[in-house]
Amino acid sequence: MRILAADIGGTNSRFSQVEIDSLAAISMTEPLIFPTWSEHIESFDQLLNHYSEHRPAGSPDVEDFDALSIAIAGAVAGQRATLPNIPWDIDLSTSRRVKTAFLLNDFFAQAHGFMDPGVFDRMALVRAGSAPSPGNIVIVGAGTGLGHATLKPFEGRRIVIPSEAGHASFAFRGEREREIEAKMLARTGKNWLSGDDVVSGSGAARLHEALTGHTVSPAEALRKEELESDTCRYFSRFYARVCRNFCLTMYPVESLIISGGVAAKNPHLLESDSFRNEFDDGRSYRHILERIPVYLNRDEYIGIKGAAIHAWQQLTAASNG
Repeated sequence: MRILAADIGGTNSRFSQVEIDSLAAISMTEPLIFPTWSEHIESFDQLLNHYSEHRPAGSPDVEDFDALSIAIAGAVAGQRATLPNIPWDIDLSTSRRVKTAFLLNDFFAQAHGFMDPGVFDRMALVRAGSAPSPGNIVIVGAGTGLGHATLKPFEGRRIVIPSEAGHASFAFRGEREREIEAKMLARTGKNWLSGDDVVSGSGAARLHEALTGHTVSPAEALRKEELESDTCRYFSRFYARVCRNFCLTMYPVESLIISGGVAAKNPHLLESDSFRNEFDDGRSYRHILERIPVYLNRDEYIGIKGAAIHAWQQLTAASNG
């Protein structure tokens, strides 16, 4: 099967041609990467047109693949997607016509990518553990936004449970954190903060400004040289908190995979005492949390692979039905 798969993030879009025969037989071309939106890309159709104009020489156009599978950073309902970090939405029923198209939440797609049987061998083990198996595989990742998804065991296979938990309200705790919250609220003009507002690239920059009064980029705020800074300590703590909350929500958990660009570029955040202490702080459930192994995914193309796997599964099921 030949699938055009894409991972459309709040910052960049990645398109790749994927050929897939099974979960263990997947080949991908080097992704074509370009900004998701600009003065030249102001809609989903313009995004597809941009791909068509710049696709590799000799490769098929969008309409000539067996399927188009799009992973998108937003909430998906049927053929429509609402995109909180992109200034346009998607409606496949009114966009450029393709033979077969699938629209997926980006972390729903990522979860499919972790169905690859060899994926754990390619990830970094942050912390070993001995949680009971089979259990849920929980995926959490901060990038432009904050994504969540779960792989649940079901009749000898895995099924994906999507989530928009990143847009639930973030829980600040204690007087010092309330002070940080108040400054971040004033900076954003919002009346409450979500996990997406706090545990994300832009959230790191807001946190640094709340703590220091200085405006810097997320990369500058979280750089390893500042590991002992208040910004790194609080961000690690906040990241661990959303991971812990989702693990408890999806209990029983076999393993936690942390994905997304923030951790991939700043693994020291996960290796810190601030992260470990906060993640394990489950009160009477501490003994459960301490046993969960934690993995770091550095494969930035896992969402593309997952989108292709989902399309392959759907097309295979349809042909066998």
